[in-house]
Amino acid sequence: MIQIFATISVTALWMCSVIGLIILTWVLIVRRFYSNMTCDQGYLSLTLPVSARSHMLSKVISGLAFQVLTYLVLIGGIVVMLFLVGEKEEVAEFGRVLHRIASEILSYYGIGQCLNMVLGMLKGLLMIYFSICVGQLFQKHKIWGAIGTYLGLRIVLELFVWIGAIVAGIFGDINILLWGFSRDSVLPSGLYALAQILVYFFVGSWILEKKANLD
Repeated sequence: MIQIFATISVTALWMCSVIGLIILTWVLIVRRFYSNMTCDQGYLSLTLPVSARSHMLSKVISGLAFQVLTYLVLIGGIVVMLFLVGEKEEVAEFGRVLHRIASEILSYYGIGQCLNMVLGMLKGLLMIYFSICVGQLFQKHKIWGAIGTYLGLRIVLELFVWIGAIVAGIFGDINILLWGFSRDSVLPSGLYALAQILVYFFVGSWILEKKANLD
């Protein structure tokens, strides 16, 4: 009974830590961009002899690094949890899963999926940065403008994907536009993410450079 209670407690504590780490990571990423580029610090940042694209690129690199470190910490936490509360067979099964993943990564499909994963991380990061930049176009309630822009983008893009999936289901393989669900969708998925990344990056940089309305 005591062992079961301890296992449940440790698992619950670990899950809370995971959720907290993910939230803290995104709060830090968003906060640093908002403070450095759109608030008082933005005056100094945007007056430096560096282009807005360079500023945006530096934030993308740092944000991506934070995400990667977070995922590595989470993977390490899973390993530790398995050794603390898992059975030997569960630990062995996790090792076999990692081995299969490593083997799959070396294949064409695995490489494509890894690239799509990175592009997905960049896309999500730049969508937030872009929304913050668009929020600067509002004279008042800039934060609400950024939030509205982000939610609007998510809704419109999700509708686009599902409408495309329905059309693909009528005329062919429904997985073609359900990005990443099949081998045939690796290339369309990557191109779709890359197109969004380019739009968010260049339009967001232009807004920062030409239309920034700093507080």
